Amino acid sequence: MRQGIRVLTPKDEEILRAVNQYRFLTAAQLSRLMWSNNTKDDNRYAQLRISWLTPDGYLLQLKDLPRPPVGRYPYVYALGWRGRKALQARGVPVDWYYRPSEVRSLGKNAAFMPHTLAIIDVLIAAKRLTEDVPEIQLSDVVMERELRRWRMQATVPGISGVTQTRRVTVIPDALFSFQVGGASQHFVLEVDRDSEHQRVWRDKVAALTYWLLDPDTKALFPSDLITVMVVTPDANRRDALRKWTEEELRLRGLFDVQASMFAITAGSPVTMTATNFFGGSHWQPPYLGATDSLVDLPAVTTLAR
Repeated sequence: MRQGIRVLTPKDEEILRAVNQYRFLTAAQLSRLMWSNNTKDDNRYAQLRISWLTPDGYLLQLKDLPRPPVGRYPYVYALGWRGRKALQARGVPVDWYYRPSEVRSLGKNAAFMPHTLAIIDVLIAAKRLTEDVPEIQLSDVVMERELRRWRMQATVPGISGVTQTRRVTVIPDALFSFQVGGASQHFVLEVDRDSEHQRVWRDKVAALTYWLLDPDTKALFPSDLITVMVVTPDANRRDALRKWTEEELRLRGLFDVQASMFAITAGSPVTMTATNFFGGSHWQPPYLGATDSLVDLPAVTTLAR
């Protein structure tokens, strides 16, 4: 027989804050985020902590996610109604709009949820990097749902005989910054799941490039160290995006100056350590050039951490 409503512990509150920040989390993601050294229990401790919070409505479990080609997707968790009230009582901002049925429907969206979880995987790796390398600080994390509200736009010039000038909305998957050795490095994240055709990708490359060149956009980034980091599912897709990105930039006369702004990888933020994901030499430019890292790690750090 169940006891009364669970009284939140400090660790419970930390879990609720994490789910609120990322909007959705799986047990595996929560484990990497909060117990990164616990790699041998197959996320069982995270699952246990979640199981204490779900029955009383602190967390909302999303079921019936679209079945992948192999296996099944794990359960995904969002804030429940009691979790929202608990955070609000502690002065933590939460989204004002909440309908559980609409949150559950997002879990069934075959395009939305896998893509969203892949974005979160990268952001968790960014957070873990700051734990592995205290000399690096993470700041200014803005996720896609907030970027949609910003309604950022760019003017993409037409190409004679091919396209017309158009005004487009620009919504990256996320923005974030690292402070490394006193310098700020800014990242525009694009997570590709091999779902966009060549024309769609090339239009995105053009929109992102002109958006970053816009003086209003430059006000978002205190330094000129800006990288469009593109995470792809495999090497074949990585090489296709490198080719399409190069072709679009050359067609528009942007290649010589702007190509170095793009870095594309087939590396996984889940299977690689955070230091290797950001500091390893597996990021490739959109042309035949040497691989590089995204972040120059302090000399005291090793990729084995």
